[in-house]
Amino acid sequence: MFFIVLNVPFHALWWSNKKKKEGKQMSIKSKAGFTLIELMVVAIIVAILAAVAIPLLSANRNRAYATEGQAGCGTIKTAIRVMQADNATAPATGNIASNNVRGVSTADLEGTYFAGNGYVLTTFTDYNNYVVTATASKNNAAGTVIMTVASGSAAFTGTLLQ
Repeated sequence: MFFIVLNVPFHALWWSNKKKKEGKQMSIKSKAGFTLIELMVVAIIVAILAAVAIPLLSANRNRAYATEGQAGCGTIKTAIRVMQADNATAPATGNIASNNVRGVSTADLEGTYFAGNGYVLTTFTDYNNYVVTATASKNNAAGTVIMTVASGSAAFTGTLLQ
C-alpha cells in the first residue's frame, strides 16, 4: 500500500469537503442581469424582424385601399346594370356622385380612404363597355383604382393594384 502524504493541514481538507457537500461556493462576484453581448443579440433580432414586417404591413395597407376602391366601383357597376335592365337613359360621363347614375349617391360611395365624390365615369360607350376611375384621397391614402368593363366583364388596374 502506498500512502500519499499531503502537505495540507487536515482542517483545510475538511473545510473544503464540507463546503462542497453543502453545495455552497464562495465567489467574489455574482452574476446578475445580462451581458452587453446578449443585449446586442436581442436588439439585432428585433431589428431583423422589424425589417421584414414593415414592408409586409405597407403592402397590406395598399391592398386595403384597393379593396375599398374595388367595392365602390362594384356598387357603380351594379347601378349601371339596374339602369340597363330598366331601359333608363345612359349615364353621362363625369363625377358619379353628381352624375345621373340612378341609385348611387355620395353617401353610398363614401369610405375610409375614398371620398364619395372620388369616383368618375371616365368613358361610357354602352352598358357593357365603360371605365370608372376611383381616386383615394382620405386618411393619407393616395392612388387610383380603374375599373374597365369590356363586354360586361370588369377588370381592375391602377396604382393601388401594382
